Amino acid sequence: MIKLSDILNEIIEEKEDRCLRIARRKYDKPSAYRSGAIVRCRQGKIWKDLKEDEYDDQGDGGQFTLAKENPFNIKKLIDKKILFITKPGDGKGGVDEPNWEGDASVLTLYNMAKAEPWMKLAVKSPMPQAIPYIQNNQDKVIYNGKYNQILWGIKKMGLKPEDFYVNKPKELNEAKKETLRTWFKRKGAAGSEGGWVDCNTCREVDGKTKCKSCGRQKGEKRSKYPSCRPTPSACKDPGKGKKWGKTK
Repeated sequence: MIKLSDILNEIIEEKEDRCLRIARRKYDKPSAYRSGAIVRCRQGKIWKDLKEDEYDDQGDGGQFTLAKENPFNIKKLIDKKILFITKPGDGKGGVDEPNWEGDASVLTLYNMAKAEPWMKLAVKSPMPQAIPYIQNNQDKVIYNGKYNQILWGIKKMGLKPEDFYVNKPKELNEAKKETLRTWFKRKGAAGSEGGWVDCNTCREVDGKTKCKSCGRQKGEKRSKYPSCRPTPSACKDPGKGKKWGKTK
């Protein structure tokens, strides 16, 4: 039996240890339920097999940096059953009626792999009305440990994380938009033209090598057919031949 004095001491001291960190994750606010759970954990009665790793515990003091830097599409995660937005846990093994739009539990596929009884009840009471709040407040709701749980679920389902990001990484967007035109524009001629350069047109100006753009303007004529490279410095190696390009 848990003594009231133990709970009161826990509230006053809140000694930092594994049980306290797990309890903070499971109970959002200080309460007698949280303090009681901490005491039971330290007595070895609960959470024996719950490890402190990137998925099970915050481990980082409850930081929310990952969700802030790269938020998820919450609705998409829910549709794939990687994330569950449900009625809030009541701290007694059941669920409560929500008091406001964001009053919900955010459960993951990882949580459900080791579901506690209240979680099994919660997933039967989804809260679609809370999705907009969770979507717009991920940097306050989805701490780094929870974020990594979501990544675990995505991998478990054989999917790609980038398909669930609100803002896909820049390099992925660039890769999808890549065309022959954009490929030639990636780097090259100085000034506003950009693009690859015609090595047959390179010349030294004030100690710097300058070349015309690889692509010719309408009606423009050149003495040789353009020989193109990404940058002027790449023109220093003519390849197999001794000279760049072809004559007319």
